[in-house]
Amino acid sequence: MTAMGLGVGRRGARGRAVAAGIDLTVTEGRALAVTGTNGSGKSTLALTVAGLLAPVAGTLEATPSFADGAGASPIRWKPRQLLTRVGTVFQDPEHQFLTATVRRELAVGPEALGGSPTEVASRVDHLLDRLRLDHLAGANPFTLSGGEKRRLSVATVLASRPSLLVLDEPTFGQDARTWRELVALLAELLDEGRAVVAVTHDAEFVDALADNVLDLSAHARRVDATGTPR
Repeated sequence: MTAMGLGVGRRGARGRAVAAGIDLTVTEGRALAVTGTNGSGKSTLALTVAGLLAPVAGTLEATPSFADGAGASPIRWKPRQLLTRVGTVFQDPEHQFLTATVRRELAVGPEALGGSPTEVASRVDHLLDRLRLDHLAGANPFTLSGGEKRRLSVATVLASRPSLLVLDEPTFGQDARTWRELVALLAELLDEGRAVVAVTHDAEFVDALADNVLDLSAHARRVDATGTPR
């Protein structure tokens, strides 16, 4: 995926960019870390790269091999096309929970893709164990701690095995052991040829995983008290 002169902004912002002039390349087997000050547009860029927000300027195009017949513009992809291509962890994990138990939450993606009961159960059990959620399999996702919700949101994305992972603060609230396991799991996925775009304030995460770093502070649009760029 490549972007040239990309401007990103939220819905309802009258087409105003919170960050602009962004050039980036997302490549299979490599991780891009998106850093910058609060309010510089990191999460908005992540949602745009994930095909969930339309660019407000410039271009964002998927390579032919990544699009695989879905078209070059991710914002035009249908939900099922996104499911197999892009997995997104939101800034607020609760925004992506759909079911009443952790186990059911992990099964949603694989079932939507037509996995057999045996395949789905195997994938769910692996992720429960790998991300230390097995003791919470029957719990309601909304009752988990902040760190547990974050791990579950990452696990739900991994369950669908997308080609690109777009992660907003994936290590936030994790203890040292879980941090290491999460980084190791993402490194394995990169070795398999998947791509990662991670919004993060975690310098150690950047050092451990990132191949490239995009600091959005230089691209943020300054605004006045009414929200107008200046």
